[in-house]
Amino acid sequence: MKAFLLRTAWAPLAVIIFHQAIAHTSLRKPLDFTVHSLGGAAMAFCMWHGIACFPAIIGRITAFAAYFFSFCMAITIGVFWEFIEQLSDTFRGTHIQISISETLKDLWADATGASVVLLLVMIVRWRGQKA
Repeated sequence: MKAFLLRTAWAPLAVIIFHQAIAHTSLRKPLDFTVHSLGGAAMAFCMWHGIACFPAIIGRITAFAAYFFSFCMAITIGVFWEFIEQLSDTFRGTHIQISISETLKDLWADATGASVVLLLVMIVRWRGQKA
């Protein structure tokens, strides 16, 4: 568990810190897609490493299953993030979610970030196996 946290916890933590740093500035809107992309990437990275760090719990799975699971979990976390934003708008009076279109762009950004990071992981692993 400690190895997993040391290897991966920095990624979502860095995204949350970055998000909080720009949340109440003029940079929030122009960087929203980037922040969501980074969030999707961080979560896919965490999930992929989680599979590698806990084989005794998860069992042996194919590389495709690891990538697919990591992608699906990152997207699921993105959906729940949007639920939390909606709850904040409803019960705290914030105005995070402006429109359905904006929410869907956020989900596309999550998917884009997750896809890119998993593709990079796949390329790095493939190149490592060739060497």
